[in-house]
Amino acid sequence: MTARTGFAVLLVAALGVVTVPAGIAAKPSTCRGAAARDPDNPCFNATRSVSPTLAAADLQTSSPCRPTTQKPEPICTFGVPAAKARDHIALIGDSHALHWRAALDVVANAERWEGHSITAPGCFFSTAVEVMFVGAREMCVAWFDATRRWLAAHREIHTVFVSQNADTPIDVPAGENVTDRKVEGFRAAWSALPRNVRRVIVIRDTPASGAATLDCLKRAIAARKQRPGPACAFDRATAVRKDYAVSAVMRARSTRYRYVDLTRFFCGSRACYPVIGGTLVSRDVYGHLTLEYARSLGPYLLDKVRRALAG
Repeated sequence: MTARTGFAVLLVAALGVVTVPAGIAAKPSTCRGAAARDPDNPCFNATRSVSPTLAAADLQTSSPCRPTTQKPEPICTFGVPAAKARDHIALIGDSHALHWRAALDVVANAERWEGHSITAPGCFFSTAVEVMFVGAREMCVAWFDATRRWLAAHREIHTVFVSQNADTPIDVPAGENVTDRKVEGFRAAWSALPRNVRRVIVIRDTPASGAATLDCLKRAIAARKQRPGPACAFDRATAVRKDYAVSAVMRARSTRYRYVDLTRFFCGSRACYPVIGGTLVSRDVYGHLTLEYARSLGPYLLDKVRRALAG
């Protein structure tokens, strides 16, 4: 068991068997998850705890995906089947791209897209993989090169979605600026994409909490006197990290590149919340979304994507 998986197991053990105290009932399902922070349809969810039905979902990395034998492994497909698709997309990145697949699956089905999930742990789609630290570098360079070859061979792909952990470190030479290297790495990778890729859409990285949040959740739920979301809120200024892929979009000033930002569905102006609309947001300290919360973000991601494509 890895440290990351172990934390998820602890999270399930700590939270998955807790029931809602008597007299505290959630509002209808329209207010569960991200809907509780919908600015256009205000609602209130008084649930003090997470649902015990989340226990199994907390260990899932993302939504179901149809396996293929394509390289680089493991490529799988989501959304509508190819025979019914009116367009084709690719989701590319590390585990922080993978956890967005559940939300992007909602988008793909609504738009009748076939999606291809191409992810590798710890790897981002950028030429900056060349200056990752030894150990990660070799695997990620091979994955990056194989992904570029796959895109060159699949001319039906018109939109590429990318997302990645904003904190992934790189080992730049002395005198070189980390920010510039990361930003230019994204721009270089995107500009080399085949012409059939008309849009690159960056999904901004999710906020990150920490181990202290788990301890707080356990105490708040055990006390049964506090709603764990507000009680265990954590500082937005620390949780919302600089996303260099977003910076690359802003510097590029090209209609080919867009980004979508759903931070308001995680945070207010000063704090971010571990439980929203009666739903556990992250399954570990790395900011990986639970399956239920990711799915609840689907309608809002759909709206953002439609705006990005129209704009």
